[in-house]
Amino acid sequence: MTTSWVFGGSEGIGLAVARRLVERGDAVVVLSRSETKLAAVRAELDTVRTRAVDVTDLDAVSATVETLVGELGVPDLVVTTAGYARPGWLDEIPADDLRGMVDVNLLGTVHVARAVVPHLVDAGRGTLVVTSSLAGLAGVFGYTVYSATKFGVIGFAEALRREIAPSGVQVRVLCPPNTLTPGFATENLHKPAEVLAAEEKASTLTPEQVADDLLRALRRRRPHVVVPGRGNRVSAWAIRHLPALVDRALRRPG
Repeated sequence: MTTSWVFGGSEGIGLAVARRLVERGDAVVVLSRSETKLAAVRAELDTVRTRAVDVTDLDAVSATVETLVGELGVPDLVVTTAGYARPGWLDEIPADDLRGMVDVNLLGTVHVARAVVPHLVDAGRGTLVVTSSLAGLAGVFGYTVYSATKFGVIGFAEALRREIAPSGVQVRVLCPPNTLTPGFATENLHKPAEVLAAEEKASTLTPEQVADDLLRALRRRRPHVVVPGRGNRVSAWAIRHLPALVDRALRRPG
């Protein structure tokens, strides 16, 4: 039986991934800092195990991973989706969120990888999926700090993939677009009017659509960067090959 761990799996994309993994018969462990949300996961998915851990705490993540490996063995798949966005103009983003996005989105990803990768490498197998964003492929006005953290996740994953390539361990990056999660609803409370207007033209997916595209990519063992939604893959292609056009499209109007 495949063993899969999902960090940030108590809601949104992480929960959708956990559901799909349970449906395919995996032994799933869901990790989140909220014990209340984990209780709801256990009530819905009665076969999963759960652990409460804050990804911003390296020591706690490391201890949790060591305990789980001792109890369940080395996982086959580790997915980390923990993260959040606080949109707004740079000079208006609360200082706590400036640091918070770096701590959760970037350092949280690094902490999970640092804890689990040595076990995967020792086993000579497994896949680590980290979560960036379309805003990690192209900087988006109103998301300066968030984009910076998600660009960082992509750079980290690219370097890590090359670092551990001889081991056979796979590293993938999930880059979802706007997705209808509880976090997205919270983001909308803080978006400047120009951002909201620009996003009316943007693709928005459900967490289930994102999870389905991720699992399809994992079955095919490609690509390294997974962009859910056909239209969003076209956007990712344009970001790479038509940078001037994309730059004009993503500038703040005015």
